[in-house]
Amino acid sequence: MALTGVNLDALIPREDFAAGSAPFKGNPTGTISLGLLKDDFFVQSLRKPDFQRETSNWTPAKVVDLIAAFLDGDLIPAIILWRSGQYVFVIDGAHRLSALLAWIYDDYGDRSRSLNYFENQIPEEQLKLAEQTRKLVEGSIGTYGSYLDANRTQFATQRIKERVGMMNSNSFIAQWVPAVDANGAENSFFKINQAPTPVDPVEKRILRSRTSAVAIATRAINRSGTGHKYWGEFTPDTQREIEYLGKAVYEALYLPPMGELPIKTSDVPVGGRGYSSLPFVFDLVSLINNIGAKDPLLQDENGTNTVAYINSVRRRLENITTTAPQSLGLHPLVYFYTRGGAFQPIAFLAVLQVVRKLVERNQLDNFTRVRRAFEDFLMAHKEAFTLIVKRQGAGIRSRPALEEFMELALQGLWDGKSDTEIIQDMSADNRFSFFATPAPIRESEDSGKRHFNRSVKSATFVTELAQSGVRCGICHGLLHRNSMHTDHIARREEGGSAHSSNAQLSHPYCNTGFKG
Repeated sequence: MALTGVNLDALIPREDFAAGSAPFKGNPTGTISLGLLKDDFFVQSLRKPDFQRETSNWTPAKVVDLIAAFLDGDLIPAIILWRSGQYVFVIDGAHRLSALLAWIYDDYGDRSRSLNYFENQIPEEQLKLAEQTRKLVEGSIGTYGSYLDANRTQFATQRIKERVGMMNSNSFIAQWVPAVDANGAENSFFKINQAPTPVDPVEKRILRSRTSAVAIATRAINRSGTGHKYWGEFTPDTQREIEYLGKAVYEALYLPPMGELPIKTSDVPVGGRGYSSLPFVFDLVSLINNIGAKDPLLQDENGTNTVAYINSVRRRLENITTTAPQSLGLHPLVYFYTRGGAFQPIAFLAVLQVVRKLVERNQLDNFTRVRRAFEDFLMAHKEAFTLIVKRQGAGIRSRPALEEFMELALQGLWDGKSDTEIIQDMSADNRFSFFATPAPIRESEDSGKRHFNRSVKSATFVTELAQSGVRCGICHGLLHRNSMHTDHIARREEGGSAHSSNAQLSHPYCNTGFKG
């Protein structure tokens, strides 16, 4: 599914509630006008609670609608604020305020404020959405600069001139949380945010346990070690290590960046789209570090556990991707994506567990010997993963069945069985009984449609990849760009030359572990 959230997270910085805990004296404003949002003193005092989710849920169209509604004086829900010391915390309404600030500063996730906030490391998806939003704003509303120039130029449209006349009188309504301490304000946030746009359960767990190692590790990986420093209380050395590791894991998961559908290249990231992937990364960190859904997430006092958690993720990923010697270099389109080109997070986690067991049982060489046949089996039965998830339920409920499916296929190949025999054996298991019924007609086979959709186009490419993709010279499995070694066909120690005629591409493990 294409991601459509414009990242406005940099427009209002985050801060710990306790940081501004000094009592506030004075009368809070009842409205927030455009003039107030242009006031550096007010804008510099605005903060989001450090536990608040990213301001990145609005589509370009929704950002434009908010700006237009403000300029036209339409009814907009109130902004809920809490004043603590020198800061004004936005309890509810961060997207609304940020959309207007984005218009004022011409920053929809790709200009100076965002570049500083994300340390110039902005995902391609974020850049595309920012530019899409900017063009939509310019075409339907006009830039903030064009409104400033409206009274000084004859080229301003009548609509802009009318809006300029109302700009100074239009405002957001401000409501203030009367809580006297940070705990009360935090409780208000979670109560308020269960209504119109509820917080995702996984995201809520991250927010509630924001000082835990798993939450901090998730944030560091999800944003490539940039953005708000949830690890900012640790020593400088620990902060740098977290940022370095977070970036390394992010790059292993999400480079090269995912292009637009349909899929037209085999150069896809192993972890799908890196943009807005927080729940998946949380599940990944939790799984690898043996953290259960009901386990308490305790505060990491000094960052030691956070560093250990990210390191564990990095080491496990090096079994399936990167050019590390132990990497199997699994091709994501074979193992982690549907035939139609959609990334399957639960398939990724299931494969990760299967590989872990192969390592623990010293079965990597056995896997390598049947790898080509195993990958052919997976490609021929791509719909199996989707059907298993449909029967077992989404999330972790289906992971054991996915693991068992792959392990049964591997065992069958090790036993010398054909695909037909493996499927017959699996059909006796209720979890895989779909093999006993005729396969449904795929959309690509529906002759009633005149135009191919994106899924059909992606499926065609994936099918072609299985037939003509670049393969490892040793195991003959498919190669991915992130995990290639150049192998001497005849070993150097046996007199093999460095001429291209003696070179072949291979998976890292095939080259250094299996062949040795």
